[in-house]
Amino acid sequence: MRDTGLGSWVWRKILKYRNLAKQFIRMDIGNGQSVRFWSDLWHPAGRLIEITGEIGTQKLGIGRNARICDVYRDGDWRFRACRDQQLQQLVHAIHQFPIELNAEAADGALWKNGPDDYGDRFIASSTWHQIRQRKENLQWSKLVWFSQGVPRYAFITWLAFRDRLATGHRTSKWGQPQCCLFCGEPDETREHLFFACPYTYTLWLKVVGNLFGDEPDLDWDITVSILLTRRYDRITFILLRLVLQVTIYSVWRERNDRRHNSTAKSVDQLGRIIDKTMRSCIMSTKYYLKPKLQGLMQRWFTAHMP
Repeated sequence: MRDTGLGSWVWRKILKYRNLAKQFIRMDIGNGQSVRFWSDLWHPAGRLIEITGEIGTQKLGIGRNARICDVYRDGDWRFRACRDQQLQQLVHAIHQFPIELNAEAADGALWKNGPDDYGDRFIASSTWHQIRQRKENLQWSKLVWFSQGVPRYAFITWLAFRDRLATGHRTSKWGQPQCCLFCGEPDETREHLFFACPYTYTLWLKVVGNLFGDEPDLDWDITVSILLTRRYDRITFILLRLVLQVTIYSVWRERNDRRHNSTAKSVDQLGRIIDKTMRSCIMSTKYYLKPKLQGLMQRWFTAHMP
């Protein structure tokens, strides 16, 4: 099938991935009546027609549309004698490949699920893990992605950890400088927003309570290091990650409201919003009805007792 440019965008995209897909598909030979000798992927060497070219059909005396059962008969391959060294090597490789036809078994297609692991089902996850580019695991990933997390909060937190939020420090490189809208600091960096700014640090102290065990640090790197290295019980660690994400999300949203909508909330107002959000997360069925997590609300109240 050739890409003539007349098909839909999706169809043409699929055609572009044929070379990649060929690395994963392999034909399972049963009776050999439907597997094509030249064009199907049944031999480890690949599609034979791509190795020999069209001239190979003439030199070996095998038709372009021949099936395996037409070439392999009575336990032997039927090839025409040929002096071409490349074809002789291919014929030798075919003879070395074990094959046994079973008249009662139909041919099928297999998909590669791992090294030397082929199955009759396509599994998207295993295919993705084989084609994706692997990179080093980041220690802070467990602070962003966890089963009790909320996707919209986790996404903004992920951007913050990657330092990809459009802070004033980043927009200044695009010719659009922006000072901190909370305290007027000329260089609005990620580290300043979370939580070196007097406004956000006061908010952070208010919402995190005593979950840290002592007074939180205003330095971003130190805060992340404490969360990664200090040992907490399961419930406290869940709450710490949740309140970190909700606070980052709320601070970023408040910052954008001040810039684009000219509205402003006090520390107490934003703190109450974060507290309400945390209670909503805890009271959701996903957390609250699980026996091991029923102490979340009690721990949250305890963390904010005077």
